[in-house]
Amino acid sequence: MQRAKGTDRILDILEHLETETRPVSRNALAKALNCPRSTIYSLVDQLVARDWLTQDDSGTISLGHRVGLLGLAYSRNARFEPVAREVVQRVASEAGVVTEINIADSWQQLVLISATGRSRNYLRTVEGSRYPLPITGSARLQLADIPREVIRRNIPDEEFRLGSGEILPFETFCAEIDQARRDGHFIARGLIDRYVGTAGVPILNRHGHCVATLSIILPQADLDARQNDLLDILRRGADELSGYLRAAVWPMGDRAYGHLFHDRVGVGAAVGVG
Repeated sequence: MQRAKGTDRILDILEHLETETRPVSRNALAKALNCPRSTIYSLVDQLVARDWLTQDDSGTISLGHRVGLLGLAYSRNARFEPVAREVVQRVASEAGVVTEINIADSWQQLVLISATGRSRNYLRTVEGSRYPLPITGSARLQLADIPREVIRRNIPDEEFRLGSGEILPFETFCAEIDQARRDGHFIARGLIDRYVGTAGVPILNRHGHCVATLSIILPQADLDARQNDLLDILRRGADELSGYLRAAVWPMGDRAYGHLFHDRVGVGAAVGVG
């Protein structure tokens, strides 16, 4: 029993650090996991010694290089990701803009795969980056099946603040989700930056659930001028990936979709958004 508890704690540490964007202190980690500091210190020492975690000169910790090696091993054995990467690269070349596959992971938007087109390199994104769901167009499709009370309970107020500084009303967010479901695509302007637009279409699994999106990021003026052509390119790519998933299982996508029906860890009481 003691061994199982220790294993759980180690997994909790690794899973928490996977969602952090910067190194954290051991005390902060103990607080976030509601775990005794003595336990965290002992487990972190073990993980640092075996290179699963790394510690900088200030004493803060982050994931170590063995986690990266584990990711590479996963990629070697994964079946969907190589196909998806080829499609993303082809769409980026054809459209000439930044192209991504995004999933909703732990109630955040995760850039899973990205490629840069022939131009606009200043809009390049980084694989593994995370963003609040309300400021991403992809969330308008990924949350289509999720009960509104579950969405409201799991997205904190501060994550509804757009790049302009304005607060997106929850009712408006829900209306945009409904519109994206009806349209079968999303067009978003000014969510992260007032001059940047995004467009995307759903990637569906064998049950018809949106487990990811194929999306592009480009200057808003270019999106306005090329919207229909760009949506056609995206649909062809997403149709290919959805067709693949009709005959294959993608555990990562199915898991991400399924977890949206459950509360994020540590979720507090719901608070209304203006």
